Amino acid sequence: MAIETFVPTIQEKLRHLGYPRFTRGKLQEIRLAPEGPAFGSADRFEFQDRQGQAGIVLAPDFISFHTSTYDTFEVFQSAMRTALDIVHSVVDCKLVERVGLRYVDFIRVAKDEHIREYVKPGLLGLDPADIGATDALWRFEFVGATEQGKLAVRFSRAQPPLAPPDLFPITLKHDMTLAEGESAFFLDFDHFAEDTEDFSTSGLLEKFGNLHYNLDMAFKAAVTDTALTRWEAKTL
Repeated sequence: MAIETFVPTIQEKLRHLGYPRFTRGKLQEIRLAPEGPAFGSADRFEFQDRQGQAGIVLAPDFISFHTSTYDTFEVFQSAMRTALDIVHSVVDCKLVERVGLRYVDFIRVAKDEHIREYVKPGLLGLDPADIGATDALWRFEFVGATEQGKLAVRFSRAQPPLAPPDLFPITLKHDMTLAEGESAFFLDFDHFAEDTEDFSTSGLLEKFGNLHYNLDMAFKAAVTDTALTRWEAKTL
């Protein structure tokens, strides 16, 4: 409840570590209860880098790091360590209840291409041509248990404003635009663990590494060899 009183100190520390931009907003919340849904809002504080392409988000009950220019997992871990260390040094975090790692891949498909060149058939569902349909929209979702927690894989056609609904509005600068005749799709991977444990930056980073392992396998299982070649893929 006292998170707002910590924000000036956190902002000052992050400003000197490459996150000079600061914005404040509101999170809209829906809480489900036996008597029905309850609607509310919470403060949201974001500290962004100079380019506006990476940000540390702080709210009363979570901290996250997001970026529109993902490089490698090691670079991500370094940024997350910075976020966790700074917030912990000011707030003195006590408990961790949920840890998650999510990747959203934006796939562009040119006018003379087909999405089946990029993703495996299992994600595509029915062929619209087989049932006399056009301009089809579909969504694939898989949720399974892993040794670490739960893994969700989602695949859908991207619609304006070109962002998964639960991530809108996007506060980071990005290049998710379409050329004439292009279509776009989202390949969305989410791996999370829900356990209550003492806060530890090193422990959290180790857990992120474990979560990443299954996400790497899921990505390779979802895309084609053609996609990996065209994207000049390397292990990230």
